[in-house]
Amino acid sequence: MALSYHDYENDSALTLTVSQFRNQGQTVCPNCGQFHEGDGNHLFDYYQAVDEDLMCHICLQPLVNPVDTKCSHTFCTRCLENYLCIQNQCPVDRQLLTRNDYQQSSVLVRRLLDKLLVVCPNVDYCEEVLPRSDLEAHLLHRCRGAVTRCIKSSLGCTFQGPRSALQSHLWECQFRDQDGGKNPVLEGEVSTIEIQRSQADLGISIVGGCDTPLVCIVIQEVFPEGVVAKDGRLKPGDQILEVNGEDLTQATHYQAQQALSHYYPVCRVTVYREKAEENRPIEKEEILKITLTKEKGKQLGIKLVGKRNGTGVYILNLVPDSLAAQDGRLTPDDRVLEINGKDVSYGSQEEAAQVIQICEDKVQFVISRRSRPQTPDLIRSTSCESSASTANSEFRPEKFLQCHMCREKLVTVTKDPTETLGISVAGGLNSPRGDTPIYVTNINPNGCMGRSKQVKKGDILLSINGVSLLALTHNEAVTQVKANAESKVVCIKIIEGPETSNGPGNFTPTWLFWQQMPRNCQNIKTVTLLRSPSGSLGFSVVGGCDSEIVTSYTLPVYVKSVVLDTPAYKDGRLKCGDILLSVNEHSLHNVTHSKAVELLKMADGAVTLTVVSWPGTIV
Repeated sequence: MALSYHDYENDSALTLTVSQFRNQGQTVCPNCGQFHEGDGNHLFDYYQAVDEDLMCHICLQPLVNPVDTKCSHTFCTRCLENYLCIQNQCPVDRQLLTRNDYQQSSVLVRRLLDKLLVVCPNVDYCEEVLPRSDLEAHLLHRCRGAVTRCIKSSLGCTFQGPRSALQSHLWECQFRDQDGGKNPVLEGEVSTIEIQRSQADLGISIVGGCDTPLVCIVIQEVFPEGVVAKDGRLKPGDQILEVNGEDLTQATHYQAQQALSHYYPVCRVTVYREKAEENRPIEKEEILKITLTKEKGKQLGIKLVGKRNGTGVYILNLVPDSLAAQDGRLTPDDRVLEINGKDVSYGSQEEAAQVIQICEDKVQFVISRRSRPQTPDLIRSTSCESSASTANSEFRPEKFLQCHMCREKLVTVTKDPTETLGISVAGGLNSPRGDTPIYVTNINPNGCMGRSKQVKKGDILLSINGVSLLALTHNEAVTQVKANAESKVVCIKIIEGPETSNGPGNFTPTWLFWQQMPRNCQNIKTVTLLRSPSGSLGFSVVGGCDSEIVTSYTLPVYVKSVVLDTPAYKDGRLKCGDILLSVNEHSLHNVTHSKAVELLKMADGAVTLTVVSWPGTIV
């Protein structure tokens, strides 16, 4: 079994203290987060044992920037270069070796190394486990243990410390009451800002939580004239990581609602905002090596194509009854990375076809195939890899969507014809919070409905005396209720609300309330978007039928984030937390995550989406 760097850390011969490193003039490497010499190899703490075939023969660690020698041995680039400064021979078989006798390793090897799981080096503050290739961006933008400056540094504060300690420092900062201008929320980075809170409500709505498919907490709307809108820095799509020192990266939806609703005169919020170029749905990538044997008189049967909006060579389709079709392992849209050891990942289809033609016997392909990740990684893979996605934030559908528990009930009340029902309602098409069913917001305890005790706040009204109240505007629904309220006997069909309140104030549903509504309560809207010049629509997705954990329910496809300055954001109708039903008339019902992503990526020109949009939770 190969040993990782972690396995060596207790070896006194290999372990140095931080002060010893600093005394030798070494600083923290931004790539790996460890102390090492400037020309030394990166050091990683690997989460699992690494295959021996991926180890360097010099440092005995997993390869970093690997190169292959003419004698077929593989080393880290820096290890080999440092070795050749001492002697010009292969460290393994002692053959003569110069700097011209090695080349970069194959795409397959490099990608396998990129996928090795490593532990964040800031173990005192961060428990993130992630692919090695993602560590640099994590350390730079998202790690809670990364060193950061005080947001009052422009006023002279000299604090530097882990990002997780910033909140506690801000309460004691000597410049806390001085206004040095508003620091901005930066794209692609974790930002901490202070908002002067003149009222209890922040004036935003939120969706998500660790108990939902979105995992993280996301701002869905910023209401005009609210505290956040007047401050001007937070936008829809921002992920809220922390508020007033309380970590929301592993908070449930209700926990986040409570934390954001707690009043402080100064609200300190830590958020992550995606970059526009990172907004396309991202799937896991599988690297496969497939070998086909040529047969005389039979065609290989592979049609190649280049993509208009990107580099590389892809398989367009397979000729029926050809060798490739009969083999069955290659599929349309596979990206071809290598053919018989030749890197074609950035080549043309003509170059790739030529390599195939000159192969006499066997043709070995290394291909990249997009596929849905496993469930615990699903949310992380389609988001911006923020610290909101942690190993402890595993989503469980059975705790989230329980729409089969929403019961219909027929309520019959006998009353005086002059008596009103004694209820107030909200919702309806084109209501201020969007298109929702009609629901009960308050009940007069002395009215006929209040005396019957058969209806509660939060119940959905489906019909009254046989007249449907679905798909009506608020005014149309109220007119129907008043018209039928004059009867002596009133029959109301309701859905028992999954949430309620007993206080005197009006009931306000949360985003989770709406997720439990049956399909007949959904109001579907159509959104048409035009791709940006870069080919992006501007949102990421999660969910799909292969996200199923409980047998009674499969997850729909959700919009997780909408990114600033993209077609989706500028259009304004698509919101975080929306459910996607179709793409250009292709239904997303009961489709896998990868299939949904494929339909979104392949849709060109005007992309028409059918959407169910529910309002978020007001805080």
